[in-house]
Amino acid sequence: MTIKRTHKLFQKEYLKKNNHLKILDLGCTHVNYWEEANHFADIVDYTKQFSEKNLNFTLLEVDKKLPFKDKEFDYVILSHVLEHVPNINEFTQEVERIAKAGYIELPTKLADNLVIGCDEEDIGHKWWLEFDDVKGQLKYIKKLDVLQKFLSVGSINKFQKFFEDSLILQLYWEDKIDLVEGDKYSSEKKITFFTLIRKFFGKKMRDFLSPIKKIIK
Repeated sequence: MTIKRTHKLFQKEYLKKNNHLKILDLGCTHVNYWEEANHFADIVDYTKQFSEKNLNFTLLEVDKKLPFKDKEFDYVILSHVLEHVPNINEFTQEVERIAKAGYIELPTKLADNLVIGCDEEDIGHKWWLEFDDVKGQLKYIKKLDVLQKFLSVGSINKFQKFFEDSLILQLYWEDKIDLVEGDKYSSEKKITFFTLIRKFFGKKMRDFLSPIKKIIK
């Protein structure tokens, strides 16, 4: 029983070397799915797109148990899925039921507060998740908006590789995902984008005027 930090590239190499495994990309979409998988599933119907590529696709029903047998899969991929599901405990238990191991990728709390487009009521992010390295636990709390978001998914992808540890949580698990509720945070007032810009230009102006003040003195 274990859950630990990993890296996506390491997991992809492992799956390529072990292509005999039965691998499910759960919440796959039809664009950024893992090519290393051999089974795919989503709540959106991508049957046509996957059948054209001769790939196995299963349409899932919202708030229903996953339509798979116990331990049917050797490995399951959850890439940016857990933060969306309203029934996170029940869903995680279902993932444990159908799979022996897998990979989980999540946005960090910082990324969740930077990127525009994560707040749609039905499909938006519902949880903050963080990993406790000491206890080996994945902790969740209700998502909290501290910043007024100002970055698009496309723009953050341009520099994500430089700040990957700050923006993405990558985990590998076997047997069980130790998911627990974390300590709640509170925020009295959201920090706006204009506040950040004002402070940025205020600092730039002070830096610009500093040598001039020394000359005048």
